[in-house]
Amino acid sequence: MKAKRLTALILAAFTAITAAGCSDNTDTSDIPEESSGAVTESGDGSSETQTGPTPQSEWTFSQAAMGGGGFVSGVFATEEEGLFYARTDVGGAYRYDKEAGKWKSLSYWVSEDDRGLLGIDGLAFDDEHPNKLYLLAGTEYFSNGKTCLLISEDYGDTFETVDLTELIKVHGNGMGRGNGERIAVDPSNSDIIYIGGRTGGMIKSTDGGKTFTSLDMGTNTSTSNGNGICSIVIDPESGDENGCTTLYAAVSRIQEDNLYCSTDAGATWKPVEGAPLGIMVQRMKYRPDGKIMITYADTEGPWNNNRTSGRVMLLDPADGTMEDISPAKKTFGDVVCDPTDPNKMVACTENIYVLQPNGAYGDEFYVTTDGGKNWKLLNDVMTMSDGGIEWINTASMHWCSSMCIDPNDPNRIMVVSGNGIFACDNIWDEKPEFYFNSKGIEETVPLEMVSIKGGKLITAIGDYDGFAQDDASEYGTVHSSVAGSMQSIAAAAQAKDVWVKCGGDSSTPGLWYTEDAGATWVNVRKSPVETSNIAYGGCVAVSPDGSVIYWAPENGTGVYYTSDRGKTWAQSEGSFGIKRMVCDPVNPDYIYASSSGTFYVSSDGGKSFEANRELAVFTLTRPIVEPDTEGKVYYAAMGLQVSEDHGKTFKRLDSVAGCLAVGLGKGKTDDDPYTIFIWGRPDSEDELGLYWSQDEGATWERINDDQHQFGGPGNGNFVYGDFNVYGRCYMSTVGLGLVYGDLVQ
Repeated sequence: MKAKRLTALILAAFTAITAAGCSDNTDTSDIPEESSGAVTESGDGSSETQTGPTPQSEWTFSQAAMGGGGFVSGVFATEEEGLFYARTDVGGAYRYDKEAGKWKSLSYWVSEDDRGLLGIDGLAFDDEHPNKLYLLAGTEYFSNGKTCLLISEDYGDTFETVDLTELIKVHGNGMGRGNGERIAVDPSNSDIIYIGGRTGGMIKSTDGGKTFTSLDMGTNTSTSNGNGICSIVIDPESGDENGCTTLYAAVSRIQEDNLYCSTDAGATWKPVEGAPLGIMVQRMKYRPDGKIMITYADTEGPWNNNRTSGRVMLLDPADGTMEDISPAKKTFGDVVCDPTDPNKMVACTENIYVLQPNGAYGDEFYVTTDGGKNWKLLNDVMTMSDGGIEWINTASMHWCSSMCIDPNDPNRIMVVSGNGIFACDNIWDEKPEFYFNSKGIEETVPLEMVSIKGGKLITAIGDYDGFAQDDASEYGTVHSSVAGSMQSIAAAAQAKDVWVKCGGDSSTPGLWYTEDAGATWVNVRKSPVETSNIAYGGCVAVSPDGSVIYWAPENGTGVYYTSDRGKTWAQSEGSFGIKRMVCDPVNPDYIYASSSGTFYVSSDGGKSFEANRELAVFTLTRPIVEPDTEGKVYYAAMGLQVSEDHGKTFKRLDSVAGCLAVGLGKGKTDDDPYTIFIWGRPDSEDELGLYWSQDEGATWERINDDQHQFGGPGNGNFVYGDFNVYGRCYMSTVGLGLVYGDLVQ
């Protein structure tokens, strides 16, 4: 995929929401299209000018090993042995690599402009040729609501993009995202594709997805819950090389007809008689005997079901009868069938919270071997294990909206969860063994990270608190506080076992600290906010020796500081609106901070802050400091600014035309300067992307390419280097976890 070249002089600032519900402050307004060169000052006062980035070195890319972390909204088995696909709500699509035993992202190519395409609202493939993959992509609040069909002929390694925005709209992170699938490929002729929109109705292609026409279903398919047409299945026995004639489509609503059938390839439609009206379809699948298994719930899910009004139904197209084969009166997410025996089925609930074997609360699983006459509840006999990702031991299988069964081994199933994918290789045994099967799937939303020089990599993560890792490639440990979404984390520059973080919400005091490198965390219960008993969220910093904690809570009016671990608090003068902070790593008197438009500095240990309004920006950026260096500050504003006098004055690097985020990393040797990483462009003609400099900004080299854009830096809006690994950089994303690149040396 080719990234779009930005052509506007200044792009408007924008704000958006992700899965974690956090504000996205990414902005491209600070990228002027103006000519610039890199000016290098030499020791004798002379200078030489070089224009543009230097030739590009080779880099490899991956995602920091955390494991799962987000809602996988669909999982799919193919006839090809070992080939599985998965779709997520904010993190793109994945393919299972059976040789490596892990999942591989198919979405690194997504550009910042098109980051909405990381929301996958439907997935289909050609049954006869599963290398032909189709993704229905779009996110309502990103990329101006752009909706696209992504078509691949090579298992998702590359895609052709077909823009459907003028016909339909989808929303990969919308309610009902676990329903499906709202895209179907005709099993008799893969050039024929049906797609149901959340709005816009149903469309059909007869040329492999290149062009589409709208179909009239005879009913208004736009629904009050915004879920529209949520599921389509095609009768594989109803057609020939010209395509199948019979298909079924579900509309996400209750108290009126919501299941429709066409017997003329979509030309005309009729409601299915006898289909329940007080509940709505979640998923539909054909059994090998030609009957259709349908799961129902009272709402679209995944989290708003009332847990009691749902069913598993069996539709017989031969006579139109609907049979209730429900294991219990509960909401059901999906049902799968042994492809060799229609009487053997597995069903899972959706949004039920009952005790699971690991002590957490989540969904139920049932099996039947007699076509649904009798069901066996598995929760009391099954086991669960972490699959090598330790943090999942305290989490459940929940939001189980989608399952698949391996046609090459009907003993094996996979099921989605709000935190990844679980698998079971012996589902028909007396005691089935479920295990977390999410290696390679990284769907977290990183909001902050710190590479501690001589220490660990630590993160603040939306929904899952955060992690501490010895290396990005190795699974680490989740913060023991398990306090939900964290927004900020900091480590003391000289007391490297002292870390501070903040997050939570209005129900939980939102500040924690550790003095033993994350082994234990202490929740500060006393709120610094005068008008509230609970302060939460925002940003934190900590003095170099770890003795003073600085906190700007989300619901506060500025910065507060404490030197007795939160027993008493004082408020900083002149700190209103501050959103990011970092302490000078050497001199405890200095703290550098920023709001959405202003740089601040404190020279009295946080008692007061002074604003520098000359550094105007249109978005929130982070002040960055060099380890072990007093007074040196990097700041992304009007290009890239550098101060060597504690932020009193700044000098703009003429070698950078525009910069949205800046970070530092280890130099090649101990005598070399720190490497600088930016998300921006050195020259106005350069592509927006990741760049680095090894000579303090004199010259720049692009790190990423068009196949490695990751949707841009997303909510966290950061890029950092690693202070322990030369040639490694990190970038936040909107749902692809913490991406990192390594220089090939």
